[in-house]
Amino acid sequence: ANSAALQKLLHVAVSDVSDDVRRAAVINVGFLLCQAPEKTPRVLSLLSKSFNPHVRYGSAMALGIACASTGNTEAIKLLEPLLADGTAFVRQAAVVALSLIMMQQPNSHPKAKWS
Repeated sequence: ANSAALQKLLHVAVSDVSDDVRRAAVINVGFLLCQAPEKTPRVLSLLSKSFNPHVRYGSAMALGIACASTGNTEAIKLLEPLLADGTAFVRQAAVVALSLIMMQQPNSHPKAKWS
């Protein structure tokens, strides 16, 4: 991934005054890292715990985009707390992201059967 672009997106994600711009910046981190899905959970771990629900939404969607069809367990661990988030649209993003990550995973995957 282009580290200059990643650095700029992360700066905007934490410093812009507009929630829409912050959310878009975080989502675009997912597009930037889709060629390196193993790096995405580490990059987004702090943003997924942000006080700002728009940033949490963006981090969930970025995880889903970058880790689509990988079954990445680190990404799933970051998304699990967001399933119980106090903000409805963050919970929705977490479910969508989990769906993207778990696409085409075999039933033998540890998280394929939610209990």
